[in-house]
Amino acid sequence: QRSPDLPAQTTKPSAMALSMLRALLVAAALTAPVAGASNRMEAVRKMVSAKVLAASGVPDPTCKTGVISLKKEGQPQVCCAGYCGECSDYPTCGSVRGQNSTFACCETQVYERRCGNAPANVCLKSCKESVPPCIMDEEETFTTPDPS
Repeated sequence: QRSPDLPAQTTKPSAMALSMLRALLVAAALTAPVAGASNRMEAVRKMVSAKVLAASGVPDPTCKTGVISLKKEGQPQVCCAGYCGECSDYPTCGSVRGQNSTFACCETQVYERRCGNAPANVCLKSCKESVPPCIMDEEETFTTPDPS
């Protein structure tokens, strides 16, 4: 049993996870000249980052590996999965990449699956405890950084 005075141990991504990350990033870099590849490359980068974070057990409190929703009055922002492209209720959010992505990419459905509202076996935790899709802190409004 760990003494409460000692800091919690952090886990590092496994060697296999890191080699998978490298391979995917190289593959993504090789496809860069193809039209629209920058969006695809960003989605792959976020997806790989999310997998490495999930494998290492580290949460994503600022939604760096996902796509954040716009702020709505009276509810926290939502962090959708990185492959979604955007985090809103757009017409095809439920079938991104030909798969059922309703509870990963559709803002309202992700929010409705928050813990305390959905059954414990399917609820989505706070981003302080989990990786995307997750629920951001209500007290804070997150924005994209100014590119300049």
